[in-house]
Amino acid sequence: MNVNIEENSALRRKLTIEVEPDEIKRELDKTYNELRRGVVLKGFRPGHAPRNLLEKFFGDQVRSEVIQKLVKEYTDKALEEHNLKPIVEPEIINEETNLPATLKFSAVFDLKPEVVLKDYQGLKVPEETIAITDKDVDDTIERLRERQASLKKVEGRDVVEEGDVAVVTIEGFEDGKPLSEAKSENRLLEISKKSLAHGIDEVLIGAKVGEENRKVRTYGADYEQKELAGKTVEWRANVKEIYKKELPPLDDDFAKDQGDLQSLAELRDRVRSDLLTHAKSEADSRARAGLLDLVLDRNKIDVPESLVTREQRTMESELASTLRQAGMPEEQVTERVQSAAEDIKTRAHKRAAGSLILEALADQEKVEVTDDELAERIGAIMRQAGTKNRERFSEFYGQEQNREGLRQTMRREKAMDELLTRAKVSGDPEVAPQQT
Repeated sequence: MNVNIEENSALRRKLTIEVEPDEIKRELDKTYNELRRGVVLKGFRPGHAPRNLLEKFFGDQVRSEVIQKLVKEYTDKALEEHNLKPIVEPEIINEETNLPATLKFSAVFDLKPEVVLKDYQGLKVPEETIAITDKDVDDTIERLRERQASLKKVEGRDVVEEGDVAVVTIEGFEDGKPLSEAKSENRLLEISKKSLAHGIDEVLIGAKVGEENRKVRTYGADYEQKELAGKTVEWRANVKEIYKKELPPLDDDFAKDQGDLQSLAELRDRVRSDLLTHAKSEADSRARAGLLDLVLDRNKIDVPESLVTREQRTMESELASTLRQAGMPEEQVTERVQSAAEDIKTRAHKRAAGSLILEALADQEKVEVTDDELAERIGAIMRQAGTKNRERFSEFYGQEQNREGLRQTMRREKAMDELLTRAKVSGDPEVAPQQT
């Protein structure tokens, strides 16, 4: 094995590795011998298929497997021999491949920067005043009633009013031509600004059942939905049926439907408690973010490009998943993720830097996660996963690298917990900024 190391920057390395022909031949022979024992070809006894026929029928598959195995084996070997520890799995670039004579490839990766934190002791974070009002409780209970509302068909009225729920077919036209992304057919719509975008509520209010209602709306060039931006659209709506929402009575029976409760008073108490818990959790998250920002400001570090890229891909995947769950078409999901790329990259850089800071803090403060703590966390994850996903999670955390990844995540969490616990409340000019 011939290895050439290039230092492209303080953290980036490129290993160019050339595998000796004898090693390539050895692995090819081994793979074909294993294949011969398991494959059956017509006219030959099991285990006796000639090599030339195996190469004819399975050559591409074997070469692919051999290349993959040798790349992994020799990359790991080169990294170990030269005491190099990539912060993210190396990117592999095939330089020259012509088995069995040649296999040359490059592994490009970043090293973990050495981070020694300073000025992180004695930081302060203000304590937020958290108050849950009666209105907060009322609004939450009203949302519960909304979710359990039933629909009653409107009798004696055939004109849509604000707040109605109607079965509607609506389509947008520009210069008499239909817009492909601006059509809803036989949809049940709540007629309100809160529920309908693009001013559709104004198009539908006053519409009469069985008659086409037309209204024209013009959208600015900077309108958020690109399909409508800069266009004058004629909306054509046909209302088929009108309904009114009927909310369940706000009484003890309603409270009993919400779980193990006996009265409306108990429901209010539980809602208030849940709101308080949620508010405290959000305040805690803001305090942690503000405290981490302060540490980042005091400790400028080089963040490896590959770590930022990994965080960016994770965040893009999370955004796409959220949009799909909300029912957004795949084309719009792709467009939305692409339009948010710069913002995501900025946040990914910050998240990567924060991760390095907390790892350094855990190292300096000698924070450890015991096997019992790790097992308890995995157990909690398994319980939350439910029966359906339990086997998948069990297999995932059965692998050592995944358990170790979770352990490192927990170390960072514990380091942040300790930093937050030490942070005194107010009374000092060095106060972590609040996140908005």
